[in-house]
Amino acid sequence: MFVGLMSPRGRGSVSGIARGPTAATCRPWNQCTSLLPKKKTSMPSNFNFPPPGGAPNANSSATPLRPYYGSPLDSPLQSHYQNTVQLEHDIHTKNDVNSQAAAKELVNYGLIKFLTLAIAAPFEVAQTLLQVQYTPNDETSNANGDNDDFAAADQEHRDEEFRRAQEDAEEEEYFNNGSGSGGYYSSNTHTDHFPSPRSNANKLDPSSSVFKERKDFDQSGYLIRTNVYDDDLRPAFQLAPLDGGTWQVIKALINHPTEGWLSLWKGQYTSWVHEMLHLFAQPTLEATLNDTFDLYDDTIPLVHLDRVGPNLLTMVTSHLVVGIILSPLELAHTRLMVQTSDPKQRKYKGLVHCLSTIVSEEGFSALWGGVNLVPTILFHVVTPLVTNSIPLIIDRVFNISSDSSPFLYSVAELGLDALDLLIRLPIETTRKRLQIQIQAKIPGKRYETVVETRKRPYAGVIDCVYRIVQEEGGQRRRRSRKRTGDVDESAEIKSPWYGTWGVCGLYTGLGMYLTTNLAMFAVGAVTTLKDDSDDW
Repeated sequence: MFVGLMSPRGRGSVSGIARGPTAATCRPWNQCTSLLPKKKTSMPSNFNFPPPGGAPNANSSATPLRPYYGSPLDSPLQSHYQNTVQLEHDIHTKNDVNSQAAAKELVNYGLIKFLTLAIAAPFEVAQTLLQVQYTPNDETSNANGDNDDFAAADQEHRDEEFRRAQEDAEEEEYFNNGSGSGGYYSSNTHTDHFPSPRSNANKLDPSSSVFKERKDFDQSGYLIRTNVYDDDLRPAFQLAPLDGGTWQVIKALINHPTEGWLSLWKGQYTSWVHEMLHLFAQPTLEATLNDTFDLYDDTIPLVHLDRVGPNLLTMVTSHLVVGIILSPLELAHTRLMVQTSDPKQRKYKGLVHCLSTIVSEEGFSALWGGVNLVPTILFHVVTPLVTNSIPLIIDRVFNISSDSSPFLYSVAELGLDALDLLIRLPIETTRKRLQIQIQAKIPGKRYETVVETRKRPYAGVIDCVYRIVQEEGGQRRRRSRKRTGDVDESAEIKSPWYGTWGVCGLYTGLGMYLTTNLAMFAVGAVTTLKDDSDDW
């Protein structure tokens, strides 16, 4: 018995037969199980196979075959899977939070932008009215060509009213069964002209200056308006020619019976829609162009780039493309500001009605093409180019840094801003005058403006600039009537000294812009001095 145990065969027999703690202590468990006779085992019922993607099922429980499945932390694959799921959950949560924060910031920005435009709207309306009003000089107002403009326009207006009066008379005659008792217009006189108002001249005071004045009449008996400064024949919904600044225009609008306070905010909603759409479209297009041509990020200021040409080109291109696309909103904005607020004479009721009326009367191409295309291109190319080139000129041409010399930098910026106004204002004035020209293919309601505008349309940008300098430059006088006792006296009121300049019509509102720039310069200078004193 002992001999068998000591022999190699006996040792093998004993080691092969023995099962229990002795064998387990000799070899590891996994090696001992490999020596056991293979027998068919059944799979536990609570085992879940891993998904086809290779990631283990988190709901699987411990099994004898793969004990590391019992705890998720014991499996590297399971740990990676759970970390991935957690990371995706965190990313989605973060995206939701970012989306909510971005939406909140957008709403706040929209409200702030709306309030800012509401504050600036009265000044913008006043500036636009000053730019589009027609104030001819003495030579132009007395010239036959300009009189023909007013005579033709008024004649057309009178003829239209006369035709409508004839139609009313015919309808009245029809309902009266042709009795000829249709009131003022009888059956045998409704085709005749209106009786001339000169028949009532004997009712006037012969000593009055109004009685002594000579007036022209058209074939219908209506007075012909031959001068924009004639207060007697000016429509009730129209302002007198304005020679002052924006504050005078604002006061005149407030005191006018058909305008009032609300007229100071005409077109504000259209301006807000344009600004919000431009906020999304222009930076997006610029970033897309920079990514396409592998340029630097558009958030980096141009002054920090070595090569500013490509980035400056993409920036101007984005402004131009977006400006042309959104130009119908600017067209509607200008027309809404210039039109009268009188409900009976108002042509456009709002943004949507203005765009639809333009399409129906002038054609779809009038929104982008026509005489408005060239000034739109000039405005949206020159404005961003000059504005964004100012910091480059100060830094690389003048060699002035905002950090080392903040005061000199502000002075240089003030001078270049004035140069920007000298370049941009003529383009802006020309563009607004061309925007209010209506060349309807299908006649509609007349476009009545709150200020006097030129009746004869401009042929284009060059013609508009030439006509403004030729017709509105020089000395201008307007007649003012005042009553002294029972006698009306007429006095001559001369325009300001700067009215003698030939190009003064192209730079309407220059004083307001220069005053604003000076105020901003003063605030910046005071802030800079305060910071320097704090550092000292």
